Amino acid sequence: MTYFRRHLDERLSHLLSVHPACLIEGIRGVGKTSTATRLAASTLRLDHPPTAELVARDPEAACASLPRPVLIDEWQRVPTVWDAVRRMIDDDRSPGQFLLSGSSRTSVSADIHAGAGRIMPLPLRPMTLSERRDQAPAVALADVAEHGIDALRGARSPFSAAEQILSTVRSGLPGYLELEEVDHQEALRSYLDLAISRDLAEIAAGQRNVGKLRSYFRAYGATVGTTAEHATIHNSAEVSKATGEIYHDLLERLGLIEELPGWSNNRLKRLTKRPKRHLVDPALAAADHFDTALRLGESRQRLGNLFEGVATGQIKAVADALRLGWRFSHLRSAGGENEIDLIADLPDGGVIAFEVKLAEAVSARDSRHLTTLRDRLGDAFRAGVVVHPGTTAHRLDERIAAVPLGTLV
Repeated sequence: MTYFRRHLDERLSHLLSVHPACLIEGIRGVGKTSTATRLAASTLRLDHPPTAELVARDPEAACASLPRPVLIDEWQRVPTVWDAVRRMIDDDRSPGQFLLSGSSRTSVSADIHAGAGRIMPLPLRPMTLSERRDQAPAVALADVAEHGIDALRGARSPFSAAEQILSTVRSGLPGYLELEEVDHQEALRSYLDLAISRDLAEIAAGQRNVGKLRSYFRAYGATVGTTAEHATIHNSAEVSKATGEIYHDLLERLGLIEELPGWSNNRLKRLTKRPKRHLVDPALAAADHFDTALRLGESRQRLGNLFEGVATGQIKAVADALRLGWRFSHLRSAGGENEIDLIADLPDGGVIAFEVKLAEAVSARDSRHLTTLRDRLGDAFRAGVVVHPGTTAHRLDERIAAVPLGTLV
């Protein structure tokens, strides 16, 4: 099977050259094993029962004679291996010894914090548009932070408007890329059934009602790209507030939910703290609701919400993979008169703000919320970006540009 380059690859290779161990985390099927195998000299697959039994009995002995780096795949199947790796690193701090891969936050018995300073965590997210074509983005996000919209102007998207919009229903999970739409969505629904039931057993063995959790996920998926209240989701899923909060926590720990917190800044008042609802891959919500490309063409509001989810997730994926240190949130004033879909707080105190629009062509009117924020923040406002499924990036106003999604991710 052909391996498609991931944004994480170069960063992972570098970290292994300076740290004893790295941990690749992500949802089931996101490509953790394929990504890690490229750098591993040997592998212990803990989803293989005999191997897991051997490692559980004596982890140090299982690793002792293997060439380094050793990939310990699905490490959470034998949680005690975490402490064993930590002990081996304490004895030998040489770089490039171990790669661990496992589903997001699935282990509750291993003390993850005990690996601090020893095991470097790296999130692997569903593939972005450029990763699906095995190419680098046309514009580097780091250049936007340094040079503002000058890094963007004139950049052309290698993806058509239709291709960019189609990412709302086409998942970035590598194993599903080549499937036709009907097969693709059917496979994603089966994926959700399996991932939730299997991973749920690992993080909450006493939680039996998988069907109710699936119903909660479906209700949550209807709110992607909105600031819907928890009560709305609870009522739709027909669960109590207490049960809904438990399900929400479980889905976060499975890595399927990735909410944006409300942004705060002492220069702006009356900002809501309610999070914006997002999934790690909005195509999962589309498949779960049978939202095909044809159906979404008749529902612009839903399509726009899903496209916002795609833009948010893929920008976060690139920034996180490159370890840019950006902290993400969304802005919404209490009265709703000012909303910005994605705010990136940069390590140096600067801010990049992203508004997502479904239109292929945008104008200065589409950037009015960005203009307001620019005027409030002054020099801290590094760039405002109206992300849309167009062809060419261009200036809209001072420090504000319209940019096709396909140039960034």
